[in-house]
This record gives sequence, C-alpha cells and structure tokens, in this order.
Amino acid sequence: MALNILIAEDNDFTALQYNRILEKCGHKVIVTKDGEECLQRYKDEKKKNEYKMLGESPFDVVVLDQSMPKKTGKEVANEILKTTPNQRIIFASAYALGGENETTEDFKENVEFLQKPFSLTKLIRQVGN
Repeated sequence: MALNILIAEDNDFTALQYNRILEKCGHKVIVTKDGEECLQRYKDEKKKNEYKMLGESPFDVVVLDQSMPKKTGKEVANEILKTTPNQRIIFASAYALGGENETTEDFKENVEFLQKPFSLTKLIRQVGN
C-alpha cells in the first residue's frame, strides 16, 4: 500500500536516501530540511479541504530527525500531536529524545523511534508497519 510520508531531515545525503528508497517502494514522499519547514508543510496540507474533517492527517506517517535547525523533532511532534493526536510519528535519530515531555508521553502509542544508524531496509519495514 502506498503511503503519504512527510520527512524532516537536515542532512541532505540522508534525506536523499530516505526519499529514494521510499519512493522506490511506491510511497509519496515530501522532504523538508528543518523542523519549522516540516511543521509549516504539515499545517498547509492539513488546511486543504480534504483533511479538515474529523482531525484527519494529510500524512500516513511523519518521519522526524530529532536534532534539526529552527525546531527540534520533539517540538514538531508535540505541535502536530496537539492538533492531530492520532498522527503516526517515527523519530529517526542518533540522539535520544531526553527529558520528560507530557505531550509526547500522552500520545506515545503513535510515536516510534529508530536509532541511527539503521539500514534502509529497517526504515522500509518501520514505515510499512
């Protein structure tokens, strides 16, 4: 099944690898370079009429790096989950999220973690689950 995927990754090479492998699997992929751009793209897509009803998400999964310019992955996840609590989020990061976070904790059933480095095969499996 083809998925609609939003990715936030500030490393150009890594972003390119994610994009290529996921598109090769038939998924529609949008890549952003920082947390702020990711959040804006998410909000823009959500504003489109087809997603206004029932708090639906415009994306099947959002893949976030934790350490990014402008907004961290954790900040982006918290803002997304406030408006779309059922959004599936995968953190793909070498860094632990660290610290207590009530919002992420409240929605932990929708938040997954992939510890870098990981194989692209593992990313494909995680996204497809």
